[in-house]
Amino acid sequence: MSLLSTIDPIIRSIFSRWTALQLAVSHSMGGSESESKYEAFINAFGEYLTRNIRNTPTISLHESDIQEYLDEILDEEFNTVLDDGSSYELAQLFVRYIQLILQGKLNDVQQELQLQQSMASSIQTSSRNENNDDDSSTSDDSDDDDDDMIEEEEDEQQRQQGKTQSMDVDEDGWTTVHRKTGGKK
Repeated sequence: MSLLSTIDPIIRSIFSRWTALQLAVSHSMGGSESESKYEAFINAFGEYLTRNIRNTPTISLHESDIQEYLDEILDEEFNTVLDDGSSYELAQLFVRYIQLILQGKLNDVQQELQLQQSMASSIQTSSRNENNDDDSSTSDDSDDDDDDMIEEEEDEQQRQQGKTQSMDVDEDGWTTVHRKTGGKK
């Protein structure tokens, strides 16, 4: 099995959880072809890694090169500039995974990815549950707000009725306003 075919599922797994990239794709920051650009990015990045990463002691050099590559693609293809440091974190992660693969520890990489995937799933589930709890409390609050609004509308209607009783409207649209009773004369 080649390094490219080994690393492709790893890239897909990591990119699927990379918030900046997922937002860029879902918001079509790369234009109408954002999805196809995303697929091309995965393939191109896999080829880039297999060509440029070797089992050498100059890991930090590789990390900065990978970060630069990721930032460049996001900027050029998805009109997205990152300021969150996520591309550097991913660069470190990819270098570490490739080193493990080259040392014959593919199972370690796969286990770690599965653990990260399950953690991400549980976080998303927890987040959805919190949102649902917030929605239910919000709907209770909105019921109270609806009651308040109904009362305000009724008060406004009563005031309007009182005003129309003190005004006469002629056929031609002329309104005559009468003096309130009990006022100063």
